[in-house]
Amino acid sequence: MRRLITVSVVLWLCIPAHAVERVWTEKSAEEAKRDQVVMPTIAPLIKRAAAAVVNISTDGKAPQFPPGHPDPDGMEEFFKRFNGDIPKHLLRGLGTGFIIHPTGYILTNAHVVEDSESIEVRLLDDDVPRKASVVGADESTDVALLKIEGANLPVLPLGDSETLEVGDFVVAIGSPFGLANSASFGMISAKGRRDIVPSGRNGLYDFIQTDAAINPGNSGGPLINLRGEVVGINAAINTNGQGIGFAIPVNMAKQLIPELKERGRVRRSWLGLSIQKVTPELAQSFGLEAPRGALVSNVLGDGPGEKAGLEPGDVIVEFDGKKVVHSVDLPLMAAITDVGRTVDIKYLRDGKARAGKVTLVTRPEERELAVIAPATGVTELGLHVLDLDADLRQELSLPGNFKGVVVRDVAPRSEALAAGVKPADVIVKLNGRGVDGARAFQVLASGIKKGQMVRLFVRRGTTGLFLAFKG
Repeated sequence: MRRLITVSVVLWLCIPAHAVERVWTEKSAEEAKRDQVVMPTIAPLIKRAAAAVVNISTDGKAPQFPPGHPDPDGMEEFFKRFNGDIPKHLLRGLGTGFIIHPTGYILTNAHVVEDSESIEVRLLDDDVPRKASVVGADESTDVALLKIEGANLPVLPLGDSETLEVGDFVVAIGSPFGLANSASFGMISAKGRRDIVPSGRNGLYDFIQTDAAINPGNSGGPLINLRGEVVGINAAINTNGQGIGFAIPVNMAKQLIPELKERGRVRRSWLGLSIQKVTPELAQSFGLEAPRGALVSNVLGDGPGEKAGLEPGDVIVEFDGKKVVHSVDLPLMAAITDVGRTVDIKYLRDGKARAGKVTLVTRPEERELAVIAPATGVTELGLHVLDLDADLRQELSLPGNFKGVVVRDVAPRSEALAAGVKPADVIVKLNGRGVDGARAFQVLASGIKKGQMVRLFVRRGTTGLFLAFKG
């Protein structure tokens, strides 16, 4: 019986393959070749572009303060005044850049090279480090121009970022996490992102948003269109989400390069105004139909805004023929306008349309802010306020005749806290009426009905600010 079973198995295995019934289909070699779809490749573009991309490594030292210290500037002044030497720690950084001129000019981010004492760059086809120097940097836009020695170096041509459309394909090249010359592919997701504040750094931003992967180390690298032209400088990522990166439009960099090369910094226009966002609550308190424009919260003495007749509470809705839709639009519009130029403005005052002209001047240096924490007063609207005395005026750098009340405390979970009122704010007006002292504030505040809009005009440091909430 065992022999019969063996023979039958052998006979079954010897049945010709063509005798087995197939329940599937297959293509012949000729059919497979005929039907093959050949996908386009961007490998040649990446190969050409990568030759002009450089890896940047920096060494430097930065002041060392206690972790989470709220006032590093104050600590630095303390060490300067009493100890002489500021403790510092070694700072090493990695980033990316790209060559824009055959003699060795390189574009990157300003934050890549800040606090650096030495900078080295490496080209893709030449692993020998080259010393680089900072020709100029502009922290407000996060653009820096470097220089290495060289001739006939490979370059990346600059394109036109204004022509970009959402949906256009782009390539990002850089050194994410130190992985040199990595490329990623994606598209333009959005344009004109002006409400992004990378790492808490305030500046003049007009970001391109892309889903081409950008990671730490990509900073300063090129964002390239499919013609091989740079349309942006990779600068920031959204740490809370994947596939959301931001690049500086190359047209903005083009405006800066000449001054960075000649002066090492950018001479920027200035309006002499502090502005803030028009929230729905502020729009309602000012009688506006909808939030729009840039709200003037402070007019600096003898500045262009004051000479143009602007006042706190004015809402600028048009600048040099361009609509000011959001508050962040105005600083960028002013900053890129030539110094000395006179432009037309349109604004709203008490809900009525007005027009004027303003002549821009060179932006002065930023002033330091004073902050204080006082100790007694009256409480209304969830705010504990104090009268201004000579000592407080001196600590807050206020004129001797300055009128208002100082916020000592803001009640937890109060509408005032949610609206952004902070200790050390000086309340100057409440619903448009001047506040002479704590008692005057109490009288005005006690007359506000529950649910009624409250509009405060406060001085914070050296600038003014409007805040609105429901009483």
